[in-house]
Amino acid sequence: MTASKEDVARVAAALGYAVAEGEVDDYVILLGKAKAALEAVDKMDDYQPEPHYDLSPRQNVHLPERQDNPHGAWAYRCDCVHAKPSSDLLSGKTVCLKDNIAMAGVPCLLGTDTFTGWTPTTDATVVTRILAHGGTISGKAVCENLSRGAVSCTAASGPVDNPYAKGYSAGGSSSGTAALVASGAADIGIGCDQGGSIRIPAALCGLYGFKATTGLVPYTGIASNDASVDYVGPVTKTALDCARLLQAIAGVDGLDDRQIAGVPFLHEVPKYGDLVASMDLSQGLKGVTMGILKEGLESPFMDAGVKEKFYAAVEVFQKLGVVVKEVSVPIHAQGRTVYTVMSKMSNHMGMLGRSTGRRQVMLTDLFERKNLPYTQEVLHKMNMTSKEGLFAGELGWSDYPLAYPKSVNIMRKIRDLYDETLKEVDFLIMPTTVTPSNPYPKPDATPLQQADASLGKLENTCSFNGSGHPALAMPIGLVPSKEDPDLMLPASLQIVGKFWDELNMLKAAYAWEQAQD
Repeated sequence: MTASKEDVARVAAALGYAVAEGEVDDYVILLGKAKAALEAVDKMDDYQPEPHYDLSPRQNVHLPERQDNPHGAWAYRCDCVHAKPSSDLLSGKTVCLKDNIAMAGVPCLLGTDTFTGWTPTTDATVVTRILAHGGTISGKAVCENLSRGAVSCTAASGPVDNPYAKGYSAGGSSSGTAALVASGAADIGIGCDQGGSIRIPAALCGLYGFKATTGLVPYTGIASNDASVDYVGPVTKTALDCARLLQAIAGVDGLDDRQIAGVPFLHEVPKYGDLVASMDLSQGLKGVTMGILKEGLESPFMDAGVKEKFYAAVEVFQKLGVVVKEVSVPIHAQGRTVYTVMSKMSNHMGMLGRSTGRRQVMLTDLFERKNLPYTQEVLHKMNMTSKEGLFAGELGWSDYPLAYPKSVNIMRKIRDLYDETLKEVDFLIMPTTVTPSNPYPKPDATPLQQADASLGKLENTCSFNGSGHPALAMPIGLVPSKEDPDLMLPASLQIVGKFWDELNMLKAAYAWEQAQD
């Protein structure tokens, strides 16, 4: 395979370099060798895990009609059960999957029309585990455009309505998952979270949403925003369902390089469901300590109703025997700024198809569909969040190249400061979102209007994607809508725990939930 002098000049110019005339012929030979290697790999057969169609056939795969999709939350429907499940942990439960999760044979829309026609050829690990534990996968749930954004109006298929109020946001980017579970269209669901995308929809739709410790649940086979902030986890109506679903999907899979030291092997995964269900509720939560994170209630967007409902929920914990005190982690107020730089600059490289340094299952069939490099037409079809992310990422790498490595270091500092505070208390608590749901923007909304619709949603969620701590959103009741005081919308409390302390977090939520009866 040969290269040309034009090839040498072109690639050197892209790096801002002009090759000396006397060296051009040598680089033609060297680039020819590289080109031969690239061509050889390009022609090789790909290698992805193969699905077990014989044991878990995908049946009745179809795009739902509008009358069968009242909240606009289904992306694709299907029926899939395992013929010989290894357990009955999820038996009888219908499950919806966020539509960035690969399920072989079922089209994946990713909330976009910048590309179409992607039908994955492999199953995500969470898919195989749900089926192995007896769950019935009943379809894919709409996700926001390219799985970005906290407001449920950016998917190419149309907006997702909050089941509590038509025209109000179900949150994002796991918008469809939350809407389907909250409306009863699915018993339980799986969302993905890069800055709050499990917890925000759960909070706005009155559900539990769990972003577990980094790596506890393998992200294998899921379209990534960036590995440093990727999480996948449960969205459920009850704490017990949340525990059982986490039990089904947690543990090492040997494929996801996000899984750090401490992730249990499958036989070591705690029996979260059994252990939560067998709690001695007569003892309440005696001996548990919680720290109200001072900075978590200081946002300028803090809604008075959410704040009042949060403190009412805290009183329930206190009645259960929890010792509550205020704690402070001042850098939490800067967490979103640091997260923004880290996530947008890292995601930028992935958006351009340049993510490297990985040892995992690569979704090459997705890369083939992405229409890289982007054109004016493709970018025009992206939502504001995706375009702004690309612009911000390009600005960062071109003008502030040290901002990314510095943000990674500062995020580790943030993690360490949370850890220091978690030596004083068992859990940090704060509102999950500091505002309830609000109407999603109109189709003709300006970029700034679209951005403003997510105010009050990420302030308390995104830092924990960077730090890696487990964070659980739990419903705590209803508050008046700012736009319509007669409309009542869900409020949510977030429990943040030490690494690998998911069981005790679930126990605390379960005890609180049972105290409402």
